[in-house]
Amino acid sequence: MSSQPFSIDLAIRFENESWHDLIPGIEQKAEEVVRCALDRINQELDLALIDRDAKPIVEISLLFTNDEQARELNRNYRGKDQPTNVLSFPDTPLNQSELDDAMRMSEPLLLGDIVLAYETMVREAESQNKGIWNHVAHLITHGVLHLAGFDHMEENEAEEMEKLEITILDSLHIANPYKLFDPSRQETLD
Repeated sequence: MSSQPFSIDLAIRFENESWHDLIPGIEQKAEEVVRCALDRINQELDLALIDRDAKPIVEISLLFTNDEQARELNRNYRGKDQPTNVLSFPDTPLNQSELDDAMRMSEPLLLGDIVLAYETMVREAESQNKGIWNHVAHLITHGVLHLAGFDHMEENEAEEMEKLEITILDSLHIANPYKLFDPSRQETLD
């Protein structure tokens, strides 16, 4: 990994303890995904350190919850009364100007919050024949990219975001999540 021009403060919270049973060591694994995603984003944006003696702090909150809470958040903030696999609530985009401002003001750069819904994520992983952890890592990666300012509303944005997701997941030794799984090959992605 390259040297990042910022430190990372990742707050992880569990509203549903089933996550621990499903994925042992989930906190450390999630932290590794966030760090790899931010490292790749740093390379993509060509961010630079403005003070060799100090680094600004980039803050992300990651909530592992259930469908009920994800549905409520999705309804309240997006007007969609249904659960979803991942929600991203961006605060400040990650770019050189915001990083420099955070450094000058000696305040953290609040990227935002990511919320993952347990039941939806499990259903998707099973229906798509994906390993549970691989699917969670993809959703976390997707969320971090949104927090950093990437989107997929336009086709070119979607292609760029998908390419970054594939690259980040590959650095974690996770297969391309957009390739169709061929059950006849009996491969496992975990």
